[in-house]
Amino acid sequence: MIKEKDETIRQVQQQKLAQYEPDFKQFKSFSEAHGLPLTFETLELYLHQLITQQQVRLSTFNRRLAGVKYWLVHEHGFQFTSAHEASVKLLRSLYDQEAYMRLKPMRGQRAEKQSDVLRLIDRYATDKKSDIRKRAICLVNLITANRPSEMVRLKVNDFDLANRTVQVMMVKQGEMKEKRLTLECVQAIQNYVVACELLPNDYFVGAADKWGNHTSRQISEVSYNQAIHSWLGFAPYTFRKTQITAMYQKGADIPTIAKQSGHKSHQTIMEHYIKLKSDDVDEFL
Repeated sequence: MIKEKDETIRQVQQQKLAQYEPDFKQFKSFSEAHGLPLTFETLELYLHQLITQQQVRLSTFNRRLAGVKYWLVHEHGFQFTSAHEASVKLLRSLYDQEAYMRLKPMRGQRAEKQSDVLRLIDRYATDKKSDIRKRAICLVNLITANRPSEMVRLKVNDFDLANRTVQVMMVKQGEMKEKRLTLECVQAIQNYVVACELLPNDYFVGAADKWGNHTSRQISEVSYNQAIHSWLGFAPYTFRKTQITAMYQKGADIPTIAKQSGHKSHQTIMEHYIKLKSDDVDEFL
């Protein structure tokens, strides 16, 4: 049992190391190019260069820092102290200065009007098997505000259509989350299950040929992004931002939105989703 536990932990760590390896390699290349050891002082120089010379965005800065820290701790036995964290915080505060402030905003997919997105989805309200599949997938993605990583992992037995709910595997948080479905969404899922003869353990999205013949296998997030873009002309994250914005405009409070979207941080919703609909002011200009 101990060996199995240790092996499980080792596998998780290896997955994390592989995930962060590209970020660490950039730091290692910087160190080697300047003849510097893998120390915190070198990391400070690297982070300073990222901001002042490469002028990377704050989101990129945070991602690269997380990757390097994970490798230094788990592969090189480095321990980060409170003094180290304070120094990194000071470097990050450069983004608050006028010279680098434009690197702070996060740019991503914009939110669309929910009614416009629903009209696009309803183009697939036909009797064709392939269109039934597309409409069901798009409606589920919109109403649940799921991330692509959550959509490709959905299985048919995750849905409780009688109670209009679905259990979503939140990969980012490492937990299952119940989300609500609309009646229209439930009906689209029912049509999809019947038309494509889906079984309880089948992947909901899965793979399909141009006629809509379903194959139960988990597709990649890249493949899912490409599929949605080819169907509707935008990336899957547009569903997420559109639904969050629509719920807010209908009067939902932030905790209610967080329950449906799966966000743990209410601040994230306010900073990166609600404010994205700033073009609403166009109506009053």
